[in-house]
Amino acid sequence: MRNPPRLPRNGLGLLLALFATLSGGAALTPTEWQHRQAVKVATPGLTKIALPAATFDAAQPDLADLRVIDPNGQEVPWLLQDFVIDFNLIHGPATFSPRSFRSSPNGDTTQLVIETGSTERLEAIDLETAVPFFLKAAHVEISTDGTEWKSLGATVPLFRQFGAEQLRLSLDREKAAFVRATLDDFRSRKIDFTGAKLSAIQNQIEPPPLVPLGAQITRRDEFANETVLTVTLDGRHVPLAAIGLDAKDQLFMRRVTVGIREVQGAVSAERIIGAGTIYRVALDGAPARAQLELPLAFNPPTRELLVHIHNGDSPPLTLDGVSAKQHPLNLLFLAPSAGVYSLLSGNPQAAAPHYDLAAFSGEMRKAEVTAVTAGDLEAMPDYHPRESLGTAPLPDVPLAGAPLDTADWREHRVFRISRPGVQELELDPAALARSRPDLGDLRLVRTGNQIPYVLEKPALFRSLVLTPELAPDAKRRSVSLWRLTLPQPGVPVRRLVLTSTTPLFQRQIRIYEKLTDHNGGPYESTLAGVGWSRTPEPGVPETLTIELTDRPQSDTLWIESDNGDNPAIALGTVQAVYPVVRLIFKTTETEGFTLALGNQAVNAPRYDLSLVAVKLLTSSRNVAELASAGTVAAAGTLFAGVNAGYLFWGALALVVIVLLVVVAKLLPKPPAA
Repeated sequence: MRNPPRLPRNGLGLLLALFATLSGGAALTPTEWQHRQAVKVATPGLTKIALPAATFDAAQPDLADLRVIDPNGQEVPWLLQDFVIDFNLIHGPATFSPRSFRSSPNGDTTQLVIETGSTERLEAIDLETAVPFFLKAAHVEISTDGTEWKSLGATVPLFRQFGAEQLRLSLDREKAAFVRATLDDFRSRKIDFTGAKLSAIQNQIEPPPLVPLGAQITRRDEFANETVLTVTLDGRHVPLAAIGLDAKDQLFMRRVTVGIREVQGAVSAERIIGAGTIYRVALDGAPARAQLELPLAFNPPTRELLVHIHNGDSPPLTLDGVSAKQHPLNLLFLAPSAGVYSLLSGNPQAAAPHYDLAAFSGEMRKAEVTAVTAGDLEAMPDYHPRESLGTAPLPDVPLAGAPLDTADWREHRVFRISRPGVQELELDPAALARSRPDLGDLRLVRTGNQIPYVLEKPALFRSLVLTPELAPDAKRRSVSLWRLTLPQPGVPVRRLVLTSTTPLFQRQIRIYEKLTDHNGGPYESTLAGVGWSRTPEPGVPETLTIELTDRPQSDTLWIESDNGDNPAIALGTVQAVYPVVRLIFKTTETEGFTLALGNQAVNAPRYDLSLVAVKLLTSSRNVAELASAGTVAAAGTLFAGVNAGYLFWGALALVVIVLLVVVAKLLPKPPAA
């Protein structure tokens, strides 16, 4: 398939006579397109439409199915004025090393002097350092000779803290033979900057201003040290340029990554399409400086973006909203007369048009363009796709699988669905603990039939906040021992995050559990062993993250610290971190669903979802919720949804009553009077 015609980089207009010779397009059948938009043209001539998000959303990803129809039903040639077709050549900077880099301490400041060795306009300079934790103010100046200096404005922040960093100094697209950055060392220790990279503008063409794109936060989830926002855009395939977060917190620094859901084979994954740092920082009593926008250059295939805000040990941000911007993309055509034109979209069978426009590119600067607006997206009356190609539509997600008798499953959990559609059911710690490690025993059941699902394991984690109990060992007085109780035996804890307020210590930490072997003998199973040291210097965290080597089998973990001849450390709350596991499925019903788990002998399910896994995993989702772990439902029984404790005690009382009746009948009767 050929790409749609696009305007070359050096052309900003079109030759009117070009379209006059090409206005008679090939005949087409408009009813083969699903959508149309009215375009009102007041005067004949070269016309420009700024494509809205709705057009991107309805059309093919490469816009190959766009067509323009005049008031007489004739196809009109068009092309795209695209400033993103070669983004790196138009706007993207070229990175190179400076000719020289010199760092000179000077009292309470440090001066970095960089000889650029370039005559091009410069975008920015990125400093290099191995120091992991700092915050400094920098004042930037430029010079043509190294003697006369021009300031580029007020001081700007430089920092690296908790995974977030800001090491870029903007040069405002100025030409500079020399750059000088003065760092304030009065309130913080000196930092050893070892080098820099310069970014030069390759092309002198100024990019057009970005265009706002509708976006909203449709879901917010708090995970272990991480906030995940589901951001819904107004359309797919839009040339996304930036995303901004409206954070109200006074001072903060956060690393942010932006991703999209995609499918690799039949497994859900996430692809990162952008990353950066947002911050609001105050320097030396001056007003806070903020950077709340991340630059992007990507055409998302779906409306949903996943925005990860990495909080570390800081509380989640207070967010009032989100904003997005897109690169402008204009469709140009010659209107032979005034009237209402139609912009067609939504034909997956259409090939890209081939209008012979390239030979006239040298004359494209001479034409004046009239801007018009496309109307709302409308459904095409009498829409009927072309049948001659013999292309079958993509099969829908199967809603039911084979019948299943779940009598061999130990547990049945009810879950609730709010509305029909694609569902996301996240397993809680109890479900994870009571299912097999490979999760092959999980079944979704309704009215005796399986519900096909796709297993999703995103790179996300949740945490349980637990309080350790001090358990002194009288035989080992130099050892501190704490008992940590999990909510269920076998919760698949991946790591523990320990906290301590003791300012100075160095200890060896061991995590283990007490188990019984096959002969009934007790033994200790070590899950982790690591050294932990802390000093009161800035940037040294109060936490220690310990990765466990195996999945715990019991509900009790033991934390051991060898104190030697030192006093015991103070151990605060502990985070037990476990992975997020989801079942993704589709249904038209909202009641009668159960999750069956706890069958060690059954094989993992195999569903015919390979053809629709991409469609299922990339769709917008509803959140299904598991009922509490005590609520069980044996499919097709009278006691579906009854609390397990009530069933147990009721059955026990019934057994006791029956036994009493039997014993009473067996006892000898007293002699008659």
